Amino acid sequence: MHDLGDMKNWPELQALGLLVALSGNARSIGQAAAKLDLAQPNASRSLRNLERDLKVPLLRRSPRGTELTVEGRAVAEWASKVIEAYDTLYAGARAIQDARAGTVKVSASLTVAEYLMPHHLTTFRAAHPTIDIGLSVENSATVVDRVRRQTCDLGLIESVSVPKDLNAEVVGRDRLMIACGPDFAHAWTKPITAEDLAQVPLLVREIGSGTREAIDAALLGVGGVRVAGEYGSNSALRIAAATSVAPAVLSELALRDDFRAGRLVPLPVADDVDLTRELHAVWSGSRRPSPGARLLLEHMVDSVE
Repeated sequence: MHDLGDMKNWPELQALGLLVALSGNARSIGQAAAKLDLAQPNASRSLRNLERDLKVPLLRRSPRGTELTVEGRAVAEWASKVIEAYDTLYAGARAIQDARAGTVKVSASLTVAEYLMPHHLTTFRAAHPTIDIGLSVENSATVVDRVRRQTCDLGLIESVSVPKDLNAEVVGRDRLMIACGPDFAHAWTKPITAEDLAQVPLLVREIGSGTREAIDAALLGVGGVRVAGEYGSNSALRIAAATSVAPAVLSELALRDDFRAGRLVPLPVADDVDLTRELHAVWSGSRRPSPGARLLLEHMVDSVE
């Protein structure tokens, strides 16, 4: 059993790596630092601290460069065994991580989960049958929160803005539409401007949803949205709009079947109403995606036209 009580006095792995580099083909501290992707001042400081802590003269400095002392070469030989042992530890940990990559936890906003993920999951599973996908459905704000808390591997959001502390890739494009029941549509035959649209009471998703953020952003400069009703699901919005309560704001993905069946009618908007948006995959800025999550991300990115 190893005595671990003195670990606080053990040399830093980074300094040992510099020593090993100098025992190889590095002819200066600068060259050794470059191999470890370190700034030279930091490398020099690490080596000075190592000499101080070990109380052994490790380096001989001259105008021609830096070379190891006899003692330094002996310590470098022992250090190489430490580096090798750590490399074995790291490789083993990565192997465990790869083995656990079979399950990818995905948290997706409602529109993405309902209308894009079924196709992605079908084609991805055909290509990678050993990787399981666990899918939870939230609004975009909750998805972002789950990504930050690292309770999922990937988040899929439809928000206009992407948090700066998260990594992101575009995995789709979408457009919001204004839809209403056929009876209501007779009063709205010409494209409506952003200023006029801001005066129309609309049925919208709840705050925190990407769909709500998109319409809020589109009308921000003209006073914002007049809310006729707020709903927590796309289905509830479509049903309310079909009864001619008021027009609803929804993704065209969510409205296609209603348009085909004539239950809802798309209402024309002017060019100054920007209802387009990009759909993003987001993941933690402090953690690399698992191999399975990276494969799923690449699969979705490749499908973007």
